[in-house]
Amino acid sequence: MAKKFGIFLFIALIILTFLSPITALAESYPQLSAEAYILIDMKTGQVLAEKNPDAKRSPASTTKIMTALIALERADLDQEMTASEYAIKSIQYDYVTAGIKIGETLKFKDLLDLMMITSANEASNIIAENVAEDGSMQTFARYMNEKASELGLKNTHFVNPNGTEDENHYSSARDLAIIAREAMKNDIFREVVGRKEYDLPATNMRKKEEWKLGHLSYTNQLLNSRSSYYSQVTGIKTGYTDKAGKCLVSSAINPEGMELIAVVLGAKNDQVLYSESQSLLEYGFKNFTIRQLAKKGEYVDRVEVEDAVDGKKAEIITNNDFEWILPLDENEMKEKLETLTTFDQPFKAPIETGQILGRTVYKYDGKEIGTIELVAKESIEKTTFAIIRDKYREIVSNQRFIFGLKAAGVCVVVILILGNILRIINRKRGRRRRYNYSGKYSGKGRYRF
Repeated sequence: MAKKFGIFLFIALIILTFLSPITALAESYPQLSAEAYILIDMKTGQVLAEKNPDAKRSPASTTKIMTALIALERADLDQEMTASEYAIKSIQYDYVTAGIKIGETLKFKDLLDLMMITSANEASNIIAENVAEDGSMQTFARYMNEKASELGLKNTHFVNPNGTEDENHYSSARDLAIIAREAMKNDIFREVVGRKEYDLPATNMRKKEEWKLGHLSYTNQLLNSRSSYYSQVTGIKTGYTDKAGKCLVSSAINPEGMELIAVVLGAKNDQVLYSESQSLLEYGFKNFTIRQLAKKGEYVDRVEVEDAVDGKKAEIITNNDFEWILPLDENEMKEKLETLTTFDQPFKAPIETGQILGRTVYKYDGKEIGTIELVAKESIEKTTFAIIRDKYREIVSNQRFIFGLKAAGVCVVVILILGNILRIINRKRGRRRRYNYSGKYSGKGRYRF
């Protein structure tokens, strides 16, 4: 019996050994129920996973990422902004608000907290009106679309600063990831979206303690998540309407400093939204890592240099660092990673320190991901003989010099021809003179000499 059990266990282990890679492969790519998603690397923008990334969708309150980006470029944090009647009353009753009153004045930095942390819609309107040159949200929407064009977004158009539903107000998972990546380059934005708490001051219309606690609560519950694959959730923004579904643009960083942005659009409920956002981020950290493909100053090659003093060879080194997000799986990385090195040959003296002598192009999965320059580590002088030789060649090959030689040749020929003509003329003149002064008439029809 024990023998049969041992055989059974052995067979089972063999089966599991062969099936495990298949299972791991099937589960390696995210299988999310959300209608669209994308995962990108913060530093490079490299896409690590995606589903319907370019589908035009309602962005809901993730719109406010662009609103914040525009406002931070155009307003000071201490700029005081007053709420207009339109900014307050244009918000529909079922949209989130902070209870700001018509005529109430807050600083931009406080409105920024309300907009990005609690998703207060009237805060977006107040910011937009106070940033726009003519005080209109239409002008602010134009700023947003101009920025979208600048960022190269293909499936985005804004008509308001808060994400209120409109058929002409749309974006995509890819475009929202690009906007978020740009916004996270701003230290103020990054600090705000990574917080859960903040204080609101007294205003011209209320005391500090009169703000309702419900208006101070944060919406991004992913900030509370814990994972063995990342060390901190760094942001960013939630969104929801009936049409958009549950949406979240999130970001997290791991201990080695790799930061990822995940966009999940159209989840069914909050539980699915946060679960799938976390799964998407964890997928990236589980399967990818930062790999340094080149380090500045690394030795590449030593080559012969034509006309070098003392026959000195050029030592070629890399001119810059290059990192890329690549699979943790060594076999997969080696299979898909290609490098192509080319040199600017022939190598001829003189060569200056840091002179570019070639390039290495990196490709992953057939797509170019980066290039590094290959440069000379030290300068190499040219021999005196080579300098004289090349100067001579330069002179004799110079078009002006050639023209001068031709012109001089023509002049010499002309002078020679003119000289011959003058000699012929002089000879004829000499004969005439001899005829006129030396000849005598013989009287018999001839001259006598």
